[in-house]
Amino acid sequence: MLMMLILVLGVAAVMVRELATRSAASARISANAAALASAREALLGYALTYDSASPGNLGLLPCPDRDTSGGFAEGQAHDSACLARYRSVLGRFPWRTLGAGPARGEAGECLWYAVSGTWKAATGAMPELLNPDSNGQFRILAGDGVSLLAGATPAERAVAVIIAPGQPIGGQRRTTLGSGVDQCSGSYVAARYLDVDPVSGTDNSVLAAGADAIDDFIAADAGRDDVNDQLVFITRAELESRLMGRADVQASLSALTQAVAGCIADYGKRNAGGAGDLRLPWPAPVDLPSYRADSQYDDTAVGWLSGRVPDLVNDSSAQTGNSLARALTDCNAAAVPAWTPAMLALWRNWKDHLFYAVAGSFRPDAVPHSTCGSCLGVNGAGSYAAVVMFAGARLETLGQVRDEPPADADTRGAIGNYLEGRNAANHPNTGGDGDYESAPASAGFNDVLYCIDPALGVAPC
Repeated sequence: MLMMLILVLGVAAVMVRELATRSAASARISANAAALASAREALLGYALTYDSASPGNLGLLPCPDRDTSGGFAEGQAHDSACLARYRSVLGRFPWRTLGAGPARGEAGECLWYAVSGTWKAATGAMPELLNPDSNGQFRILAGDGVSLLAGATPAERAVAVIIAPGQPIGGQRRTTLGSGVDQCSGSYVAARYLDVDPVSGTDNSVLAAGADAIDDFIAADAGRDDVNDQLVFITRAELESRLMGRADVQASLSALTQAVAGCIADYGKRNAGGAGDLRLPWPAPVDLPSYRADSQYDDTAVGWLSGRVPDLVNDSSAQTGNSLARALTDCNAAAVPAWTPAMLALWRNWKDHLFYAVAGSFRPDAVPHSTCGSCLGVNGAGSYAAVVMFAGARLETLGQVRDEPPADADTRGAIGNYLEGRNAANHPNTGGDGDYESAPASAGFNDVLYCIDPALGVAPC
């Protein structure tokens, strides 16, 4: 009986200690949750209003506070010292840039923050193309080191991570080193705050050194004493939902499509043959080696009369005698007043969404035309020299996917991942007489079309 009593008391003591540990961990998680949630909303607010200060650039996230160099104040985003383009960056949460005080977790330590290179607002190293189809670069592992909280597919990876360090573990020393950390104290040495999972080897304090790398973070489970980092993250889907819910964003993308059509039409008005020669440029290919750089959107004389909207038009100009080398970058704002610097920036971020079909009568190697012979139609009517199309958000009902190299396999080279119905089926429009499709937005269609008539006027169609 005595032995049984001792055994029962021992088991009870272990259970009480376990419950106490879990209770303390639960209290820590609750205390951290408020700080993390507040920081997360501040980041979302920054991204959703970034274009007010930088028109045409939607959704960019600040760089972290990386160190005390470069004259940056503590808590200030190091946007002009944020590593190379497409390289992810880790540092302290940039509370000053976000208009807040030092953000601290339950352990009294300031929060840490990582931003994907594909989404960072880095002066001189901003992404060449950023829209809601841009994938994040972070996978988030659950406490078991195997299950994924984010990143099961490329589209589900996180674009940003915010971390609340726990109490020091594993020899972490957090003494203040040097000046410049008066508010948060300690140092900018991430390994002294962020943990390594001994099971999976995931290290929250280290990011890969290269561009377009995919990094893993691990979130602590309640009760673990070897990993106590608590984190939250932001996905591209959350940013997409908030950005695309803005009526002004939808209006600006429609205006972009119209302005691009205006620039293409203006190209035809500048041919060497004058008013009797209104030929238009060839399209750029749909399948590109890279979708980021403007220079990839290059016209090509391969016989296809549909594809992406070209910027470089040297092949077309060799046929038409046009002096323009770039139809969009050098678009004449006097002739197309909507083509402002903000519109150019918007095009650069959304250029992969813009497509173009030209009529056979208006192709660059046709006999100079100013009237329709072989022309395009829309919904079975009209005679158009060209059609410019904007591909709306990915449609789940059609399984549209828009991943891109180098991090992921290329699914952007398939036109059906952008356009719907006849707009996709007509490609490559080799006859130059395709009938295109316009309709109200629905679960199965969301293309926006602007038509260029034989006199090179532009109107919605």
